[in-house]
Amino acid sequence: MPHSTVDTLSILDEVKANQETLRSRLAGAISEPPPGVAESALPSVPLIDLSKSFSNDLPARQEIASQIREACTTSGFFQISNHQITETAINDILKQAEHFFHDLTPTQKDALHIRHNKLFRGYEAGADTYVNPDDNNPTETEIETKEGYNFGYEPSLDPTSPTATSYVELDGQPPSPPSRCNVWPDPSLLPAFKPAIATYYAQILSLARHLFRLFALSLNLEESYFDALTTHPGGIGRLLYYPPQSPTQLAHKTHKLGLGAHTDYECFTLLLSTSHPGLEILFPPSELTNNKPIWRPCPIRPGTLTVNVADFLMRWTNGLYKSTIHRVVSRPCRNERGEMVGSEARYSVPFFFSINYDADVEPLPEGAVGVSRVKNLRAGEYVLERLRATV
Repeated sequence: MPHSTVDTLSILDEVKANQETLRSRLAGAISEPPPGVAESALPSVPLIDLSKSFSNDLPARQEIASQIREACTTSGFFQISNHQITETAINDILKQAEHFFHDLTPTQKDALHIRHNKLFRGYEAGADTYVNPDDNNPTETEIETKEGYNFGYEPSLDPTSPTATSYVELDGQPPSPPSRCNVWPDPSLLPAFKPAIATYYAQILSLARHLFRLFALSLNLEESYFDALTTHPGGIGRLLYYPPQSPTQLAHKTHKLGLGAHTDYECFTLLLSTSHPGLEILFPPSELTNNKPIWRPCPIRPGTLTVNVADFLMRWTNGLYKSTIHRVVSRPCRNERGEMVGSEARYSVPFFFSINYDADVEPLPEGAVGVSRVKNLRAGEYVLERLRATV
């Protein structure tokens, strides 16, 4: 593809516009349905069985792609079963997340802190970043209670790409020297940590490429349309820990917000999480909700992954596919006697999938999404500016 000159200011303008859109979409949002409206009448997240998508039968794959299109043009969220991520890989990475957040000392975590890395790799505490920049306000007392560890694509983690050596980082530069790359805990402290991440990363990366082929079919494009753009793709993973909160803590605003209201930045996200509530999705206004947007809990479906459209893909499809606002909050649970108790600890592993960071993003065919309304740009520069807005 020919290189297009990117005006950094135009990207910054988009970041500002995205924040304004976020504010307007959050205005008046409610957390409970109006009186008399049954929970079952409200929208939820569809479940898509991916089994047929791995078939050699094109009509079978197109059937799954059609279900994906329906989800992407409405809620922007769906969950997938039979996704071919192994149970061992899932259990191991969640176990290592627990070890990271509980076994490392504050000093050991601080040595891996994101302030040492210009690409936001490494450890972060709750108040270090805000996915919604509006939450980073000194006049407000609410902070994100999450702890996180961020990692990204490395050629050694990619089991399939023949052009992995072509990989460049968000800023268009090679992933060297080491201070620009992932920052891993000392193997003597967590010997199984990097191997578990490597195994899961290889599987989730393969699934993301598979899903992008289904996205292509869902847009009535050739199944291989995006293949050349995902040879050395952006793929940022996070380990997230949401500490349990006591009833007393939950009574105060400062302990309810796990992760602020936001949309994701890349093409789409694949989320693995433990079976504890917390993720909420903002569905658009309707007559059932007195024309107000409503927060709805994401269903707990063990063994599934949650997929959501992110801003880059919404931008690329001219708004056809919806990037939906979501958040993580601490909600009280009930014990066996039905009494309200504190929230449970929650772990999650989101994987944010992008195209090659050095790719010039040109408009999709008009027959698929209409005439493009946005400027061409490079994928990595867009994501980097969105990340910079969070600190």
